[in-house]
Amino acid sequence: MSKINCLLLALGCLLLVLTGCGNEAKSETAGQGAQQEKVTHVTLATITASDLKETFTLPGTLEAWEDLTLAAEIAGPVRWIGPEEGQRLTQGQAVLRIDPETLDAQMARNQAEYDRQKQHVERRQRLVEKKLVSVQEYDDAVQAFKVAEANLRLSRVALQKSTLKSPVAGVLDALLVDRGEYVSVGDPVAQVVQVDRLKVLVDVPEKDIPYLEVGDQVQVTQASIDGRQGETRRGTIIHLAYRADPLTRTYRAKIEVGNQAMTLRPGMIVRVEAVRRTLEDVVAIPLYALVDHEGMKVVFVEEQGLAHMQPVTAGAVIGKQVIIREG
Repeated sequence: MSKINCLLLALGCLLLVLTGCGNEAKSETAGQGAQQEKVTHVTLATITASDLKETFTLPGTLEAWEDLTLAAEIAGPVRWIGPEEGQRLTQGQAVLRIDPETLDAQMARNQAEYDRQKQHVERRQRLVEKKLVSVQEYDDAVQAFKVAEANLRLSRVALQKSTLKSPVAGVLDALLVDRGEYVSVGDPVAQVVQVDRLKVLVDVPEKDIPYLEVGDQVQVTQASIDGRQGETRRGTIIHLAYRADPLTRTYRAKIEVGNQAMTLRPGMIVRVEAVRRTLEDVVAIPLYALVDHEGMKVVFVEEQGLAHMQPVTAGAVIGKQVIIREG
């Protein structure tokens, strides 16, 4: 019996020891939890009423301001080609010449005939005044002189047309003939594009067309292909279509954009950003600051170092901001 009592006493002491150790472990764990309490990092922003612009962005395509295909105005072999493909041209610069030698000879012949008929008319005029020739002979001489004058004028025009000139300042994009090649009237011989300024073609949806007018300023940004931010420049709306495209139900807009540095090329894709409307004296906050809580929209407002939850009524989302209508 004494042995049983000693065993029960020993078990009781062991239980007390184990209980004490467990309490110490819980106390230590609680202390560590208090030290590792989660801290929420916040950023404060001062919100004031201000004017806010609502914009929209549409894709657009660049086109040359002038895209011209030059054609031969006379028939003959191409004797001379001046600039090379890709070379910049000034307005009126010669591109090629078509058989100028033959035309120059024809003009010299017509010039000689013109001079001869002019002298013939002058002699007939003096003779008819002296009544040595009939008036009919004088009239025939005048008629022959007019024909010679017309032929000389035609030869001068043909000689001028033998030299094909660029009607605009631009770039010789393509030569379609080679030197020595025979061309007929109307054959395309060269392509010239004017790219010191470009046109942006944009298809505007029906919901946005009321916000645009001819003369409005827009932002034109080159599309990013390799991750780099494209250059942004200002453009001006120069035309808005009155009739919608029957397939897309959009309205074509044309925008003029400068390209003096020649960094933009026809065919490139750009983004056009335009102002839809300007909201005056509104309160807007970052979109991420608006929180859903138990079916309500709330924000956290700092007062004396503490964050207080404030229910609000949100309005339109503009870019990365949301307008607060109430609260």
